Amino acid sequence: MSDTKNTSKKLIAVAWPYVNGDIHIGHLAGYLLPADITARYFHATGKDVLMVSGSDCHGTPITIEAEKKGVSPQKIVDTYHKKVVHLFKDVLDLSFDVYTQTNTEQHIKVVQDIFLKLLKDDYIIIDTTKQYYSEKEGRFLPDRYVEGVCKFCGYKEARSDQCDHCGRLLDHKSLENPLSKLSNQPVQLKETQHYFVDWSKLEKKILTYLKESGPNWKKWVEQESLGWIKQGLKPRAITRDIEWGIPLPVDQIPADKLIENIDKKRIYVWFEAVIGYLSASQLYTKQGKGNWEDFWKTEDATHYYFMGKDNLVFHTIFWPGQLMAYDSKLHLPDIASINMFLNFAGKQFSKSRGVTVNTKDIVEKYGNDPVRFYLTLIMPENKDSSFDWSNFFTKNNEILVGNLGNFIHRTLSLANQTNISSFKNLSVSEKTAKTISSTFSESHTSLTNCHFRQYLEGVLKLSTYGNKMINQEKLWELKKTNPDKFISVLHDLYAIIIALAFLISPLMPTSSQQIFKLLGLSVSKLWPEKDKEVDTISTLTKQIDTSIKPEPLFTKIVSSEEQS
Repeated sequence: MSDTKNTSKKLIAVAWPYVNGDIHIGHLAGYLLPADITARYFHATGKDVLMVSGSDCHGTPITIEAEKKGVSPQKIVDTYHKKVVHLFKDVLDLSFDVYTQTNTEQHIKVVQDIFLKLLKDDYIIIDTTKQYYSEKEGRFLPDRYVEGVCKFCGYKEARSDQCDHCGRLLDHKSLENPLSKLSNQPVQLKETQHYFVDWSKLEKKILTYLKESGPNWKKWVEQESLGWIKQGLKPRAITRDIEWGIPLPVDQIPADKLIENIDKKRIYVWFEAVIGYLSASQLYTKQGKGNWEDFWKTEDATHYYFMGKDNLVFHTIFWPGQLMAYDSKLHLPDIASINMFLNFAGKQFSKSRGVTVNTKDIVEKYGNDPVRFYLTLIMPENKDSSFDWSNFFTKNNEILVGNLGNFIHRTLSLANQTNISSFKNLSVSEKTAKTISSTFSESHTSLTNCHFRQYLEGVLKLSTYGNKMINQEKLWELKKTNPDKFISVLHDLYAIIIALAFLISPLMPTSSQQIFKLLGLSVSKLWPEKDKEVDTISTLTKQIDTSIKPEPLFTKIVSSEEQS
């Protein structure tokens, strides 16, 4: 993955979570945390950032949850959207500029406009398809209401449109023994008329786009996307026989293009949810915050998209295709930052199947920064990874506390009440200056290209370097035996601490501010100018207040309770 564009505008487009339950840490590690780290990094480096997303209100997971609880889908949306907003804003402190919903008038209008434009230009065609019908319920069933056996991997709880186990998109030919999730009774296929996007008309344009942008992505993302093209893109239905969803603009559709029973059909969620990136950006302008066209209709912009691997095809093929067909002037996705799955106890996180670790609970118990630290340490960037309670405790205690926190606390404790007036005549040693500079340079590269684990590894190498310096120089002895050398070494150590405070700001913003507070420094910009980091840091070392009593930044987790 590589982004060579030094653009001033950065769109951070974050996958839209279904509001049918609580957000688990698989979502946090998969796309929320990567997006927030990236947004904070670009903010810190002086870029103009627009981070958008919202609650996906129309997916069948919401209607399933509503039927389980015997309430309306709107009630489910209202309940969980409120909880998600509280979680994102008040608990996780995510950097959203716009967090909206897919059931707003703004979003509905943009979706209908795009539908009408694609219909007018014959990218949308009318055809019939077979859809699962339940005799017992007397209706067509949405895809998530039907489960069966995936013929590709044998997974027994595959949805009728996609297998969560192997990630393949499915149709009725690849789902065996389909059953209704409502009644557990067999379902049958019946023909029904729908609108389809004829992807074959866009295939060449999409392939050209993939050849240009794909090399900037993770290799596996590029290869999987190209694999779809090699198979040949076929028409895909964008409407369903459902009652909960965005209505078709019937009064604006030409009479010869009206389908049967159109009043009972809704626009399918896979087609409309991704349009939220555009509708939310336009809402940004309506709210008086800025001009959305600066991010969507200029070359001075880079678009970053964040999601899990189950959403890959919708963002690397279908969404770019929708944009091309709607308005050729609109900016296409540049970086598709797609993660694999974070698992728990050998199973995929699943709200519907009760395999989950509630994000709000773990953050409120252990703190936002420690959770962000651990999830970045194990982030599933190129392969699935697993959350483990004991590993979380161990990594917190041995690395966050034992390496990073320990280095800072040791230094500040040894330096407390020290007269550092002679810092004014000191400069950072050549070796330390080079180490700090290279860490910033590597962090720039890693964060620009969404290599979050690599970025964290670089930060930890710098704190390890500081710890080694304390031990090798025996700082506690120098304080008594060689005050001049003590001050010289201490100056380098303070430079490293200030560098770390800047470097961790995208990942652990609270801890970053706490470090500056312990140093008595007031820093308005969260990242020094590129290639001038050491100069900036050296200036700040002259302003340190050593009279502030040091406090540990992080706390060891001591727990004997069983976690499951």
